[in-house]
Amino acid sequence: MERSRTQVSGRTAFATHTGTRLRVFHRAEIEGRVFIHDDENLFNAALVNISAGGVFVRGLTSIPEGSLVRLVVKSANLESVVQATGTVVRVETGDRRGLAVEFTSISSKAREIIQNCVFERRMESSLKAA
Repeated sequence: MERSRTQVSGRTAFATHTGTRLRVFHRAEIEGRVFIHDDENLFNAALVNISAGGVFVRGLTSIPEGSLVRLVVKSANLESVVQATGTVVRVETGDRRGLAVEFTSISSKAREIIQNCVFERRMESSLKAA
């Protein structure tokens, strides 16, 4: 799918065939695994990045855009396992093979765990740059 990035009010927006999507949450690149299952299959994929709004996983392209999925995210950077449901919003088949899942249902505790992780990673990056 072809998409383009623009800045809207300081946030990254993606123009897709379904309209413009605005990235609301900051994200962080962390290592981990994401277990994704739809109605028929269970997949295990490498976590590329995470935000309180969703995840991007590497290599998995067999779940079609628009599919509803359940996720379990495990990473040493997260204080505990995160569970959520979501919708596949993007499948990338080029150099960056993988898919993006937007959370549609996530507990406030799980969202807080992710936001704390993202904040810590951003602080680490800022300190390294200083």
